[in-house]
Order: sequence, then structure tokens, then C-alpha cells
Amino acid sequence: MIQQQSMPAHSLPATEFIKRLRAAVAYRKKEKLDALVIATEVNRYYFTGFCASNGILLITKDDPVFYTDFRYFTAAKRELPFLKVKLLWKGPAEPKAFGALGKAWKRIGFEGSLPSERLLKWKDIFASAEFVNVTEAIGTMRSIKSPAEQRVIRAAIRAGDAVFAAVRSQLVPGMTEWDVRNLIRRGADFCGQGESFEAIVCVGAHGAECHHHTDETPLRANTPVLIDMGVLKDHYCSDMTRSFCLGKASAEFKKIYKIVLEANRKAIRAIRPGKKCKEIDAVARQHITKAGYGKYFDHSLGHSLGLEIHEIPNFSTSCETILKPGMIITVEPGIYLPGRFGIRIEDVILVTRTGCEVLTQTPKELE
Repeated sequence: MIQQQSMPAHSLPATEFIKRLRAAVAYRKKEKLDALVIATEVNRYYFTGFCASNGILLITKDDPVFYTDFRYFTAAKRELPFLKVKLLWKGPAEPKAFGALGKAWKRIGFEGSLPSERLLKWKDIFASAEFVNVTEAIGTMRSIKSPAEQRVIRAAIRAGDAVFAAVRSQLVPGMTEWDVRNLIRRGADFCGQGESFEAIVCVGAHGAECHHHTDETPLRANTPVLIDMGVLKDHYCSDMTRSFCLGKASAEFKKIYKIVLEANRKAIRAIRPGKKCKEIDAVARQHITKAGYGKYFDHSLGHSLGLEIHEIPNFSTSCETILKPGMIITVEPGIYLPGRFGIRIEDVILVTRTGCEVLTQTPKELE
């Protein structure tokens, strides 16, 4: 039985965003940027704590300014007492207004995820300026979760654990993948503010498709099931995958499950500050390869999460990032046997000063 009940999303204390703004100001100075322009919705929220579908955070040698339109102006003035708030120019007038603000700008920081059409207009206005992609720098700032962020992510994970337990207890033969997906969605609405991503529900051979699109395939007795799901709580994401059988598991399923579970556990035991992300990926990958199933594990071992379900760094064969306390990353090895089934076991891990902590509490042992 789910005990929580959803409430509107709450933001972190203002001190969190003030600290982030100071970090952005310091970064602008360090990189000798005349302007740092934050225009994507997720990064605007990260630095201000204000949700809006439109707006620009502009950081120059003067005080940072948050520009937004009339729909959000009153609320932004009320919710952002620590930040200057000004009315945004209307969409078509943005390049001209930007040009007036930045006549002397020669080096401009921008987010690489901006729509190319918008960026090209900016480049036309600032034809002689150098545009510097700050995506990686912002991602690095976001990769270390503060104690306040950690508390919210823990709450999102607890909500995910509760939803999974409630859904698992309701599964019976005859239900479809779509039925299960709807149960997850309702649970996520009840325990949080919805799903952090659309749940993946796989029955039987569909489990071998890592990101199967849920359909109306029915659950049957003794059939493998894979569920990958997450809950959004106060703007932050959780993520978890569990594989199981609805009834009695076959000998082959048990064998593969044991391999994947041990890969999960070995990788987690290896996590500690100072290790490279690719070294953790290698631990799980080598275990699965040694067992003879290396070619059936062809995705990265895990990814960071926070305001988005996929952030940096990640546990992959190429990620050179050094683990630091405060990073939160998933560990999700898998083996996918086409035409038969797939098994993935995913936990969310917090890197601590001395090692790591498994935040996901849903049991991993086969029943």
C-alpha cells in the first residue's frame, strides 16, 4: 500500500540558488566571458529555482539579471528576491535587444543544447564575437549534488521504491504491458509529481529490447518481466530497473540473473572517490564477458541523474571523469538475449567520502 500522497513541487532553499549563481559568476570571470547566457529551461531552473517556459539568465560584469515575459514577471519578482528581474523582449525582438545589450561582447558563453535557429540568429548579431559552448562546464557544476539535493533525490527514490512495490503486488496474468505502465503512472502521480521518464515495461522477449515501446502484450504465468521506471519529486528524478518472473523462473533465467546481479554488486563495491568512471564500467563488463555474455551487454553501465534523468558523468568505456563525493550515478548492467528475455538490475548510487551508498532500497533477490 502506498503511504505517500502527492503535493505540488517545492524548490530548494534560496541559499542553494544563490550559491549556484555565485559559481556561475566566478566561472564567467575565470573563462573571461563577456556574457554567460543561460536560456534552456532546466539550467534556468538550476541557477534560479524558478520554473518558466520562457526566460534568459544573463550573467555579465554587472549583477546577474533574469529576463522573462509578462506571464511570469510578477511571480519571478516575488520568488527571486535575490536576483534582478526584468521584462523580456518579445520573441522576434530578441536578437535586436540582445545586440543593444552586448555591443561590446567579444566572448559569449552559450549552451550547446540551444536550438540551432536561435543560436544562428545570435551569431548574426554578434558576428565578430567568439561563442563558447559551456555545456560541459554547467554539467560538471550540476554533477556534485549538495546535501539539500541529496535529500530530495532520496525522497524521489523512496517514492519510486513505494510505487514499484505497489505495482508489483498487483500484477496478475492477463494484464498487459500497457496496464502495468498505467499503474506506474498513477503511482508516480500519487507519490510525486509524475514520472521522471515514461516507464519501460517489457514482457518475455521484449525484455531483450533495452528501450522497448510498451504495448498490449499480456503478462502470462512464469513469464519474465522487466520494469524500468522513475518518479519525479520536487524537480528531481529517480530511476530503477528490476527484472523478475511472474511466477516460477526458468533455470536459464536464474543463471543469467545471477550473473547480472553479481556484476551489479561488484561494480558497486568498486565505487569510491578517485576512481575513473570507466574503471567502474570495466568491473561489471569484465564480469559479464568472463561469463560468456559480453556481446549481450552493449550499453553503458550507468548515468548520473538529478534535474534530468540523464546527466554527466556516466559509467561508460570512455568516461575519464574522476568520481567525487556527492555524485549520484546509476549502476545498471544487463544481459539481453534476443527472442528470449532480457535482465537489467539498476540501482542509484551516491558517492561518499569513503566509498558509496546504495540509495535504491527495492530488493534485488529473485523471489
